Amino acid sequence: MSKPKGSKKARNTAARLVAVQCVYDMILTGHTAIESLEGYRDHRMEELMEDIEFVPADLELLYKIVRGVAERRVDLVDMVQGALDSRKGQSQPEALLRSLLLCGAYEMLAHNDIDAALIISEYLTVAEGFFDEAETKLTHAVLDRLNKNLRS
Repeated sequence: MSKPKGSKKARNTAARLVAVQCVYDMILTGHTAIESLEGYRDHRMEELMEDIEFVPADLELLYKIVRGVAERRVDLVDMVQGALDSRKGQSQPEALLRSLLLCGAYEMLAHNDIDAALIISEYLTVAEGFFDEAETKLTHAVLDRLNKNLRS
């Protein structure tokens, strides 16, 4: 068996990135967690973009996050909404940002074995890949608020 490409940290970061994309797919298309994960596995897992090969996602972490978000979606939506409620006069975040926040909220809730600062840092890295500074700051604020509510 060959050694996986990339460090464990890089594969975990990739898992979080792909999890956000899978949850986004679920929001937009109504696909189940399994359908979205199979779509990644069957069509994008080994994909090259502009001749750049990406570090593969840690599949165990990826599956835990996506399935966990699907299974606990109602609770996670309520938690994220509660953390967002302090933003007076602002509209609901768009689907990709909601996907990111749901994944981060799930990990804060379910992965007590992972330091909260690491979870927040990882999702900030993902946010920076998709969004401008305002959305990245919002991600930090929401995940920090959830950390205080869930882990204090």
